[in-house]
Amino acid sequence: TLTVTQFLQGGATNGEKCLLLAFEESRDQLVRNATGWGFDFEKMERDGLLRVVCDYPDLSGLEDWLVTIQGIITDFAPQRVALDSLSALENVGTLKAFREFVIGLTSFIKHKEITGMFTATTGTLMGGDSITESSISTLTDSIILLRYVEMFGEMKRGLTVLKMRGSGHDKSIREFTIGKGGMQMGRPFRNVTGILGGAPMHVSPGDVERVWSQYDKEVDRRRPAEHRPTS
Repeated sequence: TLTVTQFLQGGATNGEKCLLLAFEESRDQLVRNATGWGFDFEKMERDGLLRVVCDYPDLSGLEDWLVTIQGIITDFAPQRVALDSLSALENVGTLKAFREFVIGLTSFIKHKEITGMFTATTGTLMGGDSITESSISTLTDSIILLRYVEMFGEMKRGLTVLKMRGSGHDKSIREFTIGKGGMQMGRPFRNVTGILGGAPMHVSPGDVERVWSQYDKEVDRRRPAEHRPTS
């Protein structure tokens, strides 16, 4: 939700109209959360730069939701759309209907040249599969993954860009903190493996060096003879 909030705030700062479709929290809760992070949703609404739509996902079927959302987008004409979250809509219908809903919505906003951000939760606190990873990853242009990471008895937060179609990006998993002003990006996690799988494990610098050395040897072994460096 914080990621979505900053996405919308960034759009409003640029003078873009933003639409938030929220299926997990009430409008009052969203406004309180945004205020706590230093963002003023109510001012954005007064300025005509934000529209917040909150509802219970199981009040309608997925096909009806698609028609409703398309109507809201056509009426408000935003440059950015955020949906929080797809997980709340996943159980409204069958997996086939859910996938068709996502295809229909993404196709619609792409046709309108709108930037969209959809959130999805993982099945467990520390990680694991999510609907974004398992069923609809091929439909998205980018995937940003958030994880909790245990470091020496302390819980930290990690972020990585798992996929960004048509663009280079930082491959590291970076720590981030949350405070007044939202998310603050930190340094990459070092000497930790297994974060994305939900089972982070600390390794010594010597172990990391040995792994990379073994990797380089394997790459060199598989390289065609004519391309191998000569001494």
